[in-house]
Formats: sequence, C-alpha cells, structure tokens
Amino acid sequence: MVTQHPVAGAWDTHVHAGPDVTDRKHDIVELARRAADAGMGGLVLKNHHAPTTMAATLVEQACDSDIRLASTVVLNRSVGGINIDAVVAAAKMGASRVELPTMTAKRNMLEQGEPKTIDLLNGNDELKDGVWSVLTETINDGMVVGTGHIGVEEVEAVVDAVTEVDGEVIVTHPEFHAARDGVGLTPERQARLARDGVYFERCSIVTDETVRELFLPDAPEAAHEAFADGAMFEGIVAGIEATGPEHNLLSTDYGQPGRMSPPDALAAFHADLESAGIPRADIEQMARDNPETIFGGA
Repeated sequence: MVTQHPVAGAWDTHVHAGPDVTDRKHDIVELARRAADAGMGGLVLKNHHAPTTMAATLVEQACDSDIRLASTVVLNRSVGGINIDAVVAAAKMGASRVELPTMTAKRNMLEQGEPKTIDLLNGNDELKDGVWSVLTETINDGMVVGTGHIGVEEVEAVVDAVTEVDGEVIVTHPEFHAARDGVGLTPERQARLARDGVYFERCSIVTDETVRELFLPDAPEAAHEAFADGAMFEGIVAGIEATGPEHNLLSTDYGQPGRMSPPDALAAFHADLESAGIPRADIEQMARDNPETIFGGA
C-alpha cells in the first residue's frame, strides 16, 4: 500500500532557495526535487534581492517531474525599487508575482538598519503615482501583487487600488505587522479587506520559536504581547476564521539553514491547523485550490 504524503497536491506559495545573497537550506534544484517527491502541486520562489524567473524556468524544464515553479520579483532597491521596467521585464520572462518592497520598505515589520527606504505613500497618505503605475502594469500583465513588508496603511491602500480594477493581491504574512505596534493588521481589519481578488498568505515561519527570539528583543514594548508563546499561531487561526478559506493561502516562508525542509514544515503546518479546528476541506482549499487558481498556469 502506498501512503500519500501529507502535502500531496499542495502548494507552498512563499519559499526561499539558493542561489541567494544569504545562505539557504536547499538550492532550487534540491528543493524542487523534494517538493516533487512529496507530490506537491507547486512552489512560488521568492528572493529579496533578485528575480527568480530564470532559475525557476530552467529548473522546471530540467527537473524530471511535473512540479510547477512560479517566480517573483521583489521591488527592493536591488532591482531599482518601484521600478516599472523591472515589472515589465519580469512579465516578459514569465513571472507570476510582483512583490512590493520587503527589506527596504519604509514601514518594514521592524527597523533593519536600511539607510534608504522606500515609501509608497505621498504626503496625503495616498499611493504615489509611481506605485499606481507599477500596480497597473502588474495587473495588465496578468500577475498578482504581493504586499511584501509594507505597513498596514500601505497594505490597505494597495488592496483598495488593486481590487478597484479587478486585480489580485496577496497580503503577505499579515500577523507580522503586529511587530511594529502590537496591533497591526487585526483579524477584524483583515475581514474588512477580504473581497474578490484578495488573499492572505499565512506563513508558518511567524510561529517559529527562532523567529520569535529574533524579533522580540528589538520589538517595541507594545508588541511584546504579539510575540507571546503561541500568539502568532492563534492570530493565523483567527485570521482564517475572520476572512474565510476562500481568501487564504498556506505557505512556510522557509528555506533558512537550521530550519526544517519546506515540504516537511508545510506538512507540520497543515497538521497544526487541523488540530486547531480548521476543517480538512478548508485546508485543502487554501493549500491546493486557491493557489491553483492564482499560479496553476506557472
């Protein structure tokens, strides 16, 4: 009797692999093989510093399996920031997702010592013209917008702008926003954003004890409750319940040395969610059906 892997058919919509600026647990070839061995549906490859399109295309063609690899470009300073040329190039090469700034976002989850950061809002707290241009180009080219590490006010402005023109947007690990002030993007606030074309990417990395240890020392006092033992996972469950499985994706955001291999981490995440009372059918919708809708043609 053949036992099906716990994540068979599932996608990991946010995962890191080498080559990269920083060390990664697996290179893209090894990660693709591990995902294929688990029978996964696909991976969405993310790199904070460079597009993943070339590597994803080559590995997908060379890998002796039917694993699908979707690629991204993150609009950090390394690709020119809010740079429409980077978006156009990524689209022509087959990227699926354009991620707004992460490490160089002005309202990043925590200050990371970046001397020059990217602000999406103008003096009236509205999206700058260049941001509108990038969002429009992304949507016109059939790609999904990811919110990266931008702040809550920016997230809400981006969601409004993208959904106004029937685009799709992924709110990346919304629980982490609480790192800035202890409140962040609450489940109630998420529920107000949940509409057609909006997905919340639940990343298991936010529940990792090593991440908690990394963030907690530099977090403002008001944010300490957000990092209490189990609080991030409780926030994921509450967010899913507030927004509904049709608006959620499941991922790991893994790939760092010293952590579990992403397919194994994803299986553990699914099991934890089921133990917390999330129905198996909902998990399958978030892990397989929703990403297939967005990235199935990768």
